[in-house]
Amino acid sequence: MSELKLLSSCETDYNSDLHSWIDIERQIRNLADAGFTHTQWMQNWEGEYLYSTSEMYQARDVLKHYGIRAHSIHASEGGKRTITVNGQKVFRNRHRLTDIRKDYTSKNEYCRLAGVDLLKNRMDLCAHIGAEVMVLHMQLPYEMFEEQPEEKDIYYRQVMKSFDEVKDYAVAAGVRIALENLICTPQKYQDEQFDLLFDRYSDDFLGFAWDSGHAFLMCREDPYHFLKKYCDRLYATHLQDNASISDELLYQEDPVAADREVLLHDAHWIPNVDGTLGRGIVDWELVAKYLAKAPLDLPADFEVCISGEDELEQLAACHRQAERFYQMIWDHKN
Repeated sequence: MSELKLLSSCETDYNSDLHSWIDIERQIRNLADAGFTHTQWMQNWEGEYLYSTSEMYQARDVLKHYGIRAHSIHASEGGKRTITVNGQKVFRNRHRLTDIRKDYTSKNEYCRLAGVDLLKNRMDLCAHIGAEVMVLHMQLPYEMFEEQPEEKDIYYRQVMKSFDEVKDYAVAAGVRIALENLICTPQKYQDEQFDLLFDRYSDDFLGFAWDSGHAFLMCREDPYHFLKKYCDRLYATHLQDNASISDELLYQEDPVAADREVLLHDAHWIPNVDGTLGRGIVDWELVAKYLAKAPLDLPADFEVCISGEDELEQLAACHRQAERFYQMIWDHKN
């Protein structure tokens, strides 16, 4: 029997969403030097940037040159969803945003259609670089839902109109959208979102992306709630470790302060799969058990933050954990 080939994946923007092709190529080269076989293309995951066809070919060729396969990308929902308050980022997700020009959820039909164009642009990127899954955020303006209940129906009507318009385009390109569980958004609104959309759309178009770090911040009773509930539609992962957050910090009266703390605690530590890294609270054996049952194209994607003079050493450590995790999933499959 031949020896199992261990696969591993880490996102392209592990040390920030850099946009110079010199920096992007350096990041990909470092992933290859560390031993990674796969990646999730993360550049321009936020904002309204449109890739030209030539850039899509460039992304394809840079990945091919370094022997890295992209089996997923992180698409943009349009606009900048974060602002800086007192030097810290906070999400602008409690009410509908009106300053975004490309937004597939927008009430403004021109902006919504521009948002559809942005989604199709990322599907084209997928097709060019060989990725089959497109992770997507869908920020939920939940305070608007509470204050103006009629706005919820309008919001989801616009979302469904956009998804109806891109569905055939995605299927023809061989691309599935994977909606990600989010931070700074209460679990009950995310449950409502996923249940509604997964009931409407088939699994050849729409699935789920599980972010372990977000789950440990927002799913207070069971951090594995979304992983268990939507395992059969799990097409992508953002695997990271953190130490969660206290109720006192999460449920502050000042919403800006609360969201700031959530983002600060979204640590993006390297998953502590084998217990040697000394931090992190995710049960990776349990996660591997569920991923082994999911329709997930392995390897699972790590999403970590790595920087500093020992960047390459950290990447090497991340690679070791990713290979160990791949073996763990494989053992549960067999």
